[in-house]
Amino acid sequence: MSTQRRPIDEGDWNLSFLFPDEVAEARGRTGLVILPLAPIEWHGPHLTMGCDGLLAHAFARRLARELRSPYFPPLFLGTERERRPEVLTSLGFSGTEFIEGMDFPANSVKSAYVKEDVFSLAVRGTLDALFERMGFRFVLIVNGHGADNQKSVLDRLCAEHNGGGRRRLMWVYPGFPRSLVAGAIGHAGGGESSMLSATWPDCVDLSRLPASGPLRNVEHAIVDGDTFDGSPTRDFTVREEQDPRKHTDARVGARFVDEAVLETVADVRRFIVP
Repeated sequence: MSTQRRPIDEGDWNLSFLFPDEVAEARGRTGLVILPLAPIEWHGPHLTMGCDGLLAHAFARRLARELRSPYFPPLFLGTERERRPEVLTSLGFSGTEFIEGMDFPANSVKSAYVKEDVFSLAVRGTLDALFERMGFRFVLIVNGHGADNQKSVLDRLCAEHNGGGRRRLMWVYPGFPRSLVAGAIGHAGGGESSMLSATWPDCVDLSRLPASGPLRNVEHAIVDGDTFDGSPTRDFTVREEQDPRKHTDARVGARFVDEAVLETVADVRRFIVP
């Protein structure tokens, strides 16, 4: 006995859930496929380690519905480099430590970063599969990880694919409106916690944080954006206005995502129309 399947426009545009004729129809209509990616990474004790990839997944799913285009199953993959001495001292370390990304010594678990060349090859190979084998004309990467070397890899891939007047590849952050990106986002603070609460509420548990007292960067690997920009607090703690215990609000996170969807959809439509 067959079961009734929801029309794809009402369901999930994940490429792995689509039948071949649905993929072909979507490819012929827009030529666009969306690729969400980000590493498994420490995001404080209160957020699940898939935070960045989950945000990329949720944003790709929203964009897919708006653009009526499929998205590739999320790649939980990302790279990092060692922190520069000036960043370490801004965080509250001595500046001589070897610390990659958010893998602070006090963390109970390390992040699943891969080397930059591995990341580059994996993304390049996935793009080749989408362009050359599956026949998509445009790829939008939803990149959930803000490491400088990860962004550099994606920028280089965009330059390669868009050379000679072509327009084939672009990347965006997941759910951060321009108003937020223009400021200081930080890591695992109120903004990111709010967005994860809006999209994957079971992946936020504020009770895992100390009930009171300041959150020291080196103890929890929660960092506000101003600290990353070189302006730490005097005691190297998370600023009150970015403290996730006080400023995690799913309604705020949903508003961020809604604003970013509108901005990104407009940008993508301009990109794929000659």
